[in-house]
Amino acid sequence: MIILKAEITGFGKYHGQQFHFDRGNQLLFGQNEIGKSTLYQFIAAMLFGFPKKTAKKKDYTPRNGAAYGGKLWLEIEPYGEIVIERYRQIDRGRGKVYVNGQITDEAWLEQHVQPLNRTLFFDVFTFQQEQLNQIDKLGEEELHQSLISLGITGSQNMLQQVVRLGTSNQQLYKPRGQKLPLNQALKQLGKLQQQIADKESEEAHLQHQYQQIAFIQSDIDSLQARSQSLNDAYQENQQRISHWALYEEWQQIADVPVADPEQAQAIKSFYQTYQQITEELRKKEAELDQLEQGQGSDKYFFYLDHEQPIDHLLQQQVEIARLADRQAAADANRSHAIQQLNQLVTKRQWRSESPPFLTAPIREALQSLDQLKARAGEIERRQQWLAEKASPLEATVSRLEHQQPALGGTQKKHTGLRLLMAIGLILVILGFFTGPWQWVISGAGAILLISGLVLSQKRPKNQPQNKQEWQAALLQLDLIEEEQAELRQEAQQQQQSIQRKTQGLLPFFGQLPHEEWSDYLDAYEADVAAYQHYLEEEAEASQVRQTVSEALAPFDVLFQPYTDWLPLQNKSITDKLTVLAAFAKDMQAIKLTRLQQPSTLLAQQLTRLRKEREDIVADAKELLQQQGLEQPAEISLWLKQWESAQRTNRRAAELQAMLTPIFPEAVDEAALIQEKERLKTSQVRVQEDIRALTEDRQKLELEVAASQRNGTLNQLYQEESELRSAIQELAVTWGSRQLAAAILRDITTELSEQQLPQLLTAASTYFAQLTNGQYQQILFEEGLLTVASQSDTYSIIDLSTGTKDQLIMAIRFGYLSLQKNQPISPIIIDDGWLHYDSARKESLVRLLTEFGQSYQVICLSSDQEMVSYYQKYQQPVYDLSKGCEYLVDRQITQ
Repeated sequence: MIILKAEITGFGKYHGQQFHFDRGNQLLFGQNEIGKSTLYQFIAAMLFGFPKKTAKKKDYTPRNGAAYGGKLWLEIEPYGEIVIERYRQIDRGRGKVYVNGQITDEAWLEQHVQPLNRTLFFDVFTFQQEQLNQIDKLGEEELHQSLISLGITGSQNMLQQVVRLGTSNQQLYKPRGQKLPLNQALKQLGKLQQQIADKESEEAHLQHQYQQIAFIQSDIDSLQARSQSLNDAYQENQQRISHWALYEEWQQIADVPVADPEQAQAIKSFYQTYQQITEELRKKEAELDQLEQGQGSDKYFFYLDHEQPIDHLLQQQVEIARLADRQAAADANRSHAIQQLNQLVTKRQWRSESPPFLTAPIREALQSLDQLKARAGEIERRQQWLAEKASPLEATVSRLEHQQPALGGTQKKHTGLRLLMAIGLILVILGFFTGPWQWVISGAGAILLISGLVLSQKRPKNQPQNKQEWQAALLQLDLIEEEQAELRQEAQQQQQSIQRKTQGLLPFFGQLPHEEWSDYLDAYEADVAAYQHYLEEEAEASQVRQTVSEALAPFDVLFQPYTDWLPLQNKSITDKLTVLAAFAKDMQAIKLTRLQQPSTLLAQQLTRLRKEREDIVADAKELLQQQGLEQPAEISLWLKQWESAQRTNRRAAELQAMLTPIFPEAVDEAALIQEKERLKTSQVRVQEDIRALTEDRQKLELEVAASQRNGTLNQLYQEESELRSAIQELAVTWGSRQLAAAILRDITTELSEQQLPQLLTAASTYFAQLTNGQYQQILFEEGLLTVASQSDTYSIIDLSTGTKDQLIMAIRFGYLSLQKNQPISPIIIDDGWLHYDSARKESLVRLLTEFGQSYQVICLSSDQEMVSYYQKYQQPVYDLSKGCEYLVDRQITQ
């Protein structure tokens, strides 16, 4: 890796500045406080991230508010030039890496500079004076670790794996651990084995309880099926009650005999023909009178202009009549529906702002109120039963206390005896210290003490038995009182709920007595159902009328040209058609009069029409007599009655189709209400039985749950098996990791021991070069670092400060020489020669010049003497005060 360029946006005292670097050895010269260490720290921050702020470390955050960070150009084989960009305020200081026009992240950089990391960079490839002062702490173990970290031995990955294995095992098991997985599993296994032993002794009793629960559940299932059956029957009964108004209407519709539709159609056709002939006779007679007067009319000429469209319109008379009949029937149905709706609105005082609403929530609230009242009755009965049960127990307690008064005051009696004996004992003791009265006081104390002992021994023989009976009765009374307190609290809660439910239903039921609420709701639901039915009937009739009106509209338009000549205003379409037909006939008659003799021709026509009318009356006489008709004039009224009967029969058919599934057989309202009460009573009784059985089952289940709190025996066996398998798996994993870590440690130690002699040989060479041959060899004797000259051996503490600096620098260069065929980082030295004299400095420059052929070497210094040596060996020197673009004058003197 080669550093090519540094662009500092803001770091310490630098902002908006660039530095360029050579590939070999170079010296960056600047006076103190110019920023040499700042540049060194910037390079480290770009490579490995910004340093954390601490009280002991310098803070390089720019004080002028500039962005904290910059860019660093590197050259990494085989990717060529890459750029690292890192700013503290962006992405929490994470860097961006630009590689061949693509952007990657820090992970790519870490992967491609391995094994270089922050520790290796500061410990091996950079030199600062404080690092050189650590020579006293350098031993064989530290050299082994540095070799492994540098990756020279090839064992870096193995050492990392040893650390990972040890960390993983520390998270799995410790000999004195409490919360680690394997420790927890072993502890849990001991508890589980104890639970299995306890559970095996409880299994027989649990089987008996399971059988009891199964029997009770079977009874509950049967009762629930019975309850569901009663509920279905109750719903069917409610449906019948809600449809009772329609059922009454169905029953009240009389079975009206209706003539055969074919006969009715024949009578209707006859009547139409009869009317047509009669009308024609009337017109012919009027026409004859008019023609005999010889009067003309402009209408005749209008008729001649419109004769063809008038004939075409009259040809559609049958279709128009059929549509008009449908319209009339729809109007009749709609009027009937509106009449029924008005009756319901008047009855219930419904208005548009308060239309009939769905009663399902009210029904549910009423049922809930009934259930609350039923529960309140149950609580009252339970309280009565408990009071009855407590009465004999109280009598027993009173009897025993009367027979044995000591039972009520046993504790008080014992307390008095103890007090009596205590006073006697005190008097005996005081008698020894009271002089002449000692015998009197001691004698009185002895009498009290003996009396207390005698009285305490006198107890009735049967007192233990009576006391047990008394205590048992008191215990039962306490249990009864506790249950009565719970029932009183529940009764209060039930009463509050009943009051809330009642208040919520009052807006609907008003001042009606509670007993009539259910019947009132049933009647209201029936009226709502009827209201909905008549609404649908009215909407259907309106829809039919709208459809017929739309179908008649085109025909009505065809009458517009004739409104000025004929009296068509404010007439129905059938009346318009009649007027138009009469007009056409009149005009045809006029037309004939202009072709023939008027009087003769009209007289013949009148004779023919009269004869034709008589013939059709004779032909229809038998048909009319079958329907009780004597004269054709009666047919109009008969047809209206026949159409009314038809509508009644259609309504009966609709009600039959609707109500037959609901009322398969005849029934009266009283029977329905009686059946409703019977079903309700049966439901309450079944629910009480279910509740009692459920309480018994829940008691048994609570006992079973208490016994099974630690699981069933099979579950415990299964848990033990699974836990043993888990422990075995964890133990195998822990042992495998321990064995692998031991093997890897042995391998890495062996590899580092093989490389250590090469390191000491290279370091000895560089140490001799730095000391101008004064010392020739670096040795390890009994784990301690020593140096040897031609005649003697010296320990580190015997060396001067400058020689110590040269020693550790020689060891550092020894590391680097082992890696120079594949250099992984530049060498950076920040004033690492403070204790060097002139000869040592020149030796260091010669060594750096040699390393500059394999490594990029960047020296940061304020020492002008170093500048002269660099110039002597023709190495580049840059002035930091002007930027790295400017070379220092070769003629600078010391």
